[in-house]
Amino acid sequence: MDKVEKKSLIKSLLSGRLTKKQRREFADLEPVDIEIRKQWNESGNRLVNVEIKEQIWKKVKNRCEYKDRNQVLVELRWYFAAASLALLLTIGGFWLKSNGDKIANEFIKITAQQSQMYTLPDSTKVWMEPGSTIRYAKTFNKYRKVWLSGNSLFEVYKHEGSTFQVYIDKAFIEVKGTCFHVKQTNAEKNEITLFNGKIEFNVEATGQRTVMKPLQKVIYNPSNAETKIEQIANIKWENGKYNFTDIPLQELISIINQMYNSDVILHKGINHESAFTGSIRYDEPLEDVVNKICFTLNLNKEEHANRIIIKN
Repeated sequence: MDKVEKKSLIKSLLSGRLTKKQRREFADLEPVDIEIRKQWNESGNRLVNVEIKEQIWKKVKNRCEYKDRNQVLVELRWYFAAASLALLLTIGGFWLKSNGDKIANEFIKITAQQSQMYTLPDSTKVWMEPGSTIRYAKTFNKYRKVWLSGNSLFEVYKHEGSTFQVYIDKAFIEVKGTCFHVKQTNAEKNEITLFNGKIEFNVEATGQRTVMKPLQKVIYNPSNAETKIEQIANIKWENGKYNFTDIPLQELISIINQMYNSDVILHKGINHESAFTGSIRYDEPLEDVVNKICFTLNLNKEEHANRIIIKN
């Protein structure tokens, strides 16, 4: 058996997809046989390994109770091989499920092809922007942790005594029940905006903790761990919509350009302090948003390549 076949066999083992034939092939590998004896003999005094041995032995007895002796020997050899690998992986820092042959750190990964709302197993809502990805373990309800790549807004469902953590680049956000938006612009700029509730922003490299209050924004640079906090105003989030109240037009356009990575500019002749009141859905197209602003404030627009100019 060459290296590619061995690697494929081990992958099948780790994912719990080995056939009976593959189990025999795995157990009969000479390196596995040597490692079985070595690991099994060396593991005797470790509590965690004794527990694993007992679990494996119970499985052996349950699976082999009604089989003939030859089948028992094959199954025994297979389970000892699995047990040895379990011990090896445990020592190497892997976590194993106690039920079945699956690994506990199996993850569910969701990538948004378009704007969408995804509900996590604990009823937390994640409003995902196109291209954003969230990843969480199948054991999520036990440890509420999410790994985020891209931009998403979280409405975290509150569970008494249970925290919720969102991991981004070299940092994480810890919450108990709140609404906040994460925008990962590039390798040097992440923005966390809190609309309501309370969150704690943690920088892994320095251990710095920033407790955020509603209508605050943390701007974080993962490359040097630098953070700064800004106040925001006149914005609320409710059921998939940003609600603006008397927000100055210049500030609104700045927010829109951040949300859509767009190039909308105001003509010099416009009163930049004109106030806008209205709502923008999380999945609303940029064109509709600009039209809404122009209609509300009695303005016009011009489009030039990728640039939109709002004018009188």
